Amino acid sequence: MNTYDTIILGSSPNALTAACYLARGGHKVLVLEPSEQIGGAAATAQFHDGFMGDIGLMSGRLDDEIINDLKLADHGLEIIQRKTLTSLLSGGKSFTLPVDRDAAEKVVAGISGEDAKKYKAFMQLVDLAGDFLKSAYGVTPPRNHPPAKDDLETLSRLASQLKGYGRREMTEVMRLLVMSVRDLMDEWFVSPQLKGLLASTAIRGINQGPFAGNTTFTLLHHVAQGDGFFRSTARGGLGGLSQALAAAAQSHGVEIRTMCGSLSINIKDGTATGVKVASQSIDASLILSDYDARYTFTQLVAPPELEPEFNRAVKNIRYSGAVARLNFALKEMPRFAGLTEDALSGTLMLSPSINYLEKAYDGGKRGDISKEPYLELTIPTAGDSTLAPKGKHVMSVWMQYTPCHSTVKPDQLRDLVLQQLSEFCPNLKSLVEHSQVITAREFESQYKLTEGNLYGGQINLTQSFYLRPLAGFAHYSTPISQLYLCGSATHPGGITGLSGRNAAREAGVRDMVPA
Repeated sequence: MNTYDTIILGSSPNALTAACYLARGGHKVLVLEPSEQIGGAAATAQFHDGFMGDIGLMSGRLDDEIINDLKLADHGLEIIQRKTLTSLLSGGKSFTLPVDRDAAEKVVAGISGEDAKKYKAFMQLVDLAGDFLKSAYGVTPPRNHPPAKDDLETLSRLASQLKGYGRREMTEVMRLLVMSVRDLMDEWFVSPQLKGLLASTAIRGINQGPFAGNTTFTLLHHVAQGDGFFRSTARGGLGGLSQALAAAAQSHGVEIRTMCGSLSINIKDGTATGVKVASQSIDASLILSDYDARYTFTQLVAPPELEPEFNRAVKNIRYSGAVARLNFALKEMPRFAGLTEDALSGTLMLSPSINYLEKAYDGGKRGDISKEPYLELTIPTAGDSTLAPKGKHVMSVWMQYTPCHSTVKPDQLRDLVLQQLSEFCPNLKSLVEHSQVITAREFESQYKLTEGNLYGGQINLTQSFYLRPLAGFAHYSTPISQLYLCGSATHPGGITGLSGRNAAREAGVRDMVPA
């Protein structure tokens, strides 16, 4: 029987990044994925004959340092940047912001001359705050809560960066972190349409509306991870990230098994000693869980192995998944009134105002579905023809708010999305050959994402940095010796690979991982 130094449960980009670094550091690594696809929910799979669609997230990117350090381009990774952001407005109207800020300023001037004068300054401030968060995301959080002497080096480094901004900018960055995105937008802009479009990034993936405090932090979190206003994906779909990482891991000798069966962690005297896979036990001296904290400590680890206080803290982590993912197989490219090819190859949003977003949330917070939901959609085949048969297309939709425990049926969600989008593309229904709907409930049942949350837990200040996933356990270690968390549930979250890289560093290959 093979023996391993490290077993990793799950195969998201974070898990595979950890596998790469651990293997490069000399560990013999086994990655176990219960689902069919490498990447789990961060995968792209066939949903109809010849049509490929992303399963979970519809945008995201790996940290550039990880891409370069692991030479992922040599393993087939090709990043596709979506360079436009389009707001779909009532009456079939729209406007499209390009990533180029000079060009975007001219577009904004057509909406509001006053807003056009502020647009570039606003984006520069967001960049500044995002850069600060990005620096915080590359390091392991303070070990102690509250921080102690041992944490001074990490904190002083971040404080020095803030001070380097100057007093005014430093104060402004710190103020942004706790603001509601509604207040932020009201401070800067007057156009409801522009405010609605920019604010949508702040509520992406969370079960909160734009009026909620610290939603600006959520916006900055996405910006810091390279997935802010202008989204990224990979050739072959978002699963291309996982595929490239898997190839890199295998080049270092990592073994990857999919469809491996049920998993649990073997524990003896408070120490993880291996994994039970279906009916087989496999020993290892180090275990990493890619799953969120609640699933790890209620399903992979039996709660009696843990202190009652820890179990209570795990129970109180907020998840509240509220996203449904829809993929449509289309007979041809859909034609949205007034949209150019550049717009159709970017991201389209149905978020015409902040009030619209708040009203969409009103249904979700009651466990219901708004009849006017927040939608984000892409036509990935506009930039990647490999995802559909020749001449045909895939339309991918992110629908919010659709709570995990809602009783609304998938067909109802599909019909509602098509009804909403038909205002902008009247013949859309006639183009649909097939559809796939994945609800938050299915994310929970099929991919073991607690309450269907695609980010391993709600993204807000109370569950970030040294509080992610729990105060006192943000260092990737757990109350079980030799068991670490490495997934999106940990600091900094997302699928950048930073959670996995940081976890590998803390788990024993510090010299092989960039600090």
